[in-house]
Amino acid sequence: MLKLFLLRILILSSAVSVAQNSVSWNSKRDRIKIPFELSHNLIIVDVVFNDVKLKMIADTGASKSIVFSIPNNESMVLKEADLITISGAGISEKVEGYLSTNNKLQIRKYSDNDFEAIFVFDRDISLVNKLGIPINGILGSSFFKNYLIEIDYQKKNIILYKSSLIKLNDDYIHSKIEINNDRPYIFLKTKLENSEFDLKLLFDTGLGDGLWLFENDSIKCNSSFFSDYLGKGLSGDIYGKKSRVEEVNFENNVLKNVLVSYPEVTFFDKNTIIQNRNGLLGGEVIKRFNWIIDYKRQMIYFKKNNLFYRPFNYNMSGIEVQHIGFQFVKEKVENAFSTNVINFDKNAAADTYSDYFKFELKPNFEIYSIRKNSPAERAGLQIGDVILKLNNYSSQNLTIQRIVDLFHSKEGKQITMKVDRKGEIKTFKFYLEKIL
Repeated sequence: MLKLFLLRILILSSAVSVAQNSVSWNSKRDRIKIPFELSHNLIIVDVVFNDVKLKMIADTGASKSIVFSIPNNESMVLKEADLITISGAGISEKVEGYLSTNNKLQIRKYSDNDFEAIFVFDRDISLVNKLGIPINGILGSSFFKNYLIEIDYQKKNIILYKSSLIKLNDDYIHSKIEINNDRPYIFLKTKLENSEFDLKLLFDTGLGDGLWLFENDSIKCNSSFFSDYLGKGLSGDIYGKKSRVEEVNFENNVLKNVLVSYPEVTFFDKNTIIQNRNGLLGGEVIKRFNWIIDYKRQMIYFKKNNLFYRPFNYNMSGIEVQHIGFQFVKEKVENAFSTNVINFDKNAAADTYSDYFKFELKPNFEIYSIRKNSPAERAGLQIGDVILKLNNYSSQNLTIQRIVDLFHSKEGKQITMKVDRKGEIKTFKFYLEKIL
């Protein structure tokens, strides 16, 4: 699984509240359904922001919405914007952004003409490289807090309810949550080396991992772990330990042998974050339930879905792969009669007058990170190797998600990779290895 830690932002200036009279509910029903795409356990929704179409990650762990890129050949007008300083995980330097109000946000039949967001355009966040999808920003909790919110991972829908009273079937379990700075915190129990702990965790749909814990005097990573790349902050990569906890208990719904990450505390402000919570609960765990979040009453309702019993697998290759753009690929088309097909160099000696070719944009992938002493590293693969072929599949026919699924698939599976290393073609073989 690709591990992303998406912009935990703390605003160092006063916030502006959203006026409810700016919101338009353009549906005759008392609910609005918002379909989403689930990629690397992240919820991706299509929005229209100031008349520009964007893809944003629905992130309950971010109190503010953030825009960090816009599509090529597009421009966006900001009516009101104040320069602010922001900080968050992985930020080791001063980062400036613009806090803007009076923006227009439209998602399906919901619209808000006074939507607040932060614009940070001078940071290379490169989520498109990690996900293979052009992500333009984060839709934070300021969007969710005014409505009853349902997240249905089975049907891949977010549902906004106009009324705060809805009927629930008996499958749903309710639990108290805490809302702090518009972000929900959930309480649960975990068992680590035969000791039970009560945890307060940020409910964070913007985290692809399942569970992050902060080590302290009582919560410690056990002796079975490996060091790993955990994700990306505004100022760089985040690293930590990867291990397992014996169980995670949600009101007697028990998940066994759950993967856990322990991020290096140097990436966090201990006084403002670690003292207030034990860690974060992310998408790899959250997706195993369907949720209804009531921000006003500080309650959460949930039930197991068909993902509940899936094992907690991880990347057994030891390499992280990223997308590095596209290339035009020439393919011969037999007996083609279409105005969409390009006639390629009819005068070339190798081609007859009846030869036709089409050109398609195909993705390129490279190795972004390698875990020390992993199967891939021992085989000789290196950061920067460009993937040409993976288990007999040309890289042109792969996606980031398909590569990730392969690396999570089965212990002992043979992986064959043909790569381009600075113009030299090399082939490597290794076997997926489970060490946790």
